[in-house]
Amino acid sequence: MSSIRESALAPVPDRARPGRAPVSAAQACGVSVFPLLGAGLALAGIPVREVLLLLAGCGAIGAAVYAVGGGGRRLLEAFAAAVTAAARK
Repeated sequence: MSSIRESALAPVPDRARPGRAPVSAAQACGVSVFPLLGAGLALAGIPVREVLLLLAGCGAIGAAVYAVGGGGRRLLEAFAAAVTAAARK
């Protein structure tokens, strides 16, 4: 005989506990498209400095959208972790 009741609910995952979330398709696409776009623009004759400025601006817009959408908490946590890691080195 099982100790699990038939009417028992399945456990709900605890989203508040720390851990890494799986990489989404949007993140994987963004990480792979940026270098390809930069290489394509550089091969098209645009100076590398302008390509880097364009991609940095796109990244800043993406980070701002992510911060607004997530309430800024995750972005601030990532920024704090990066600053802490840089300070240790």
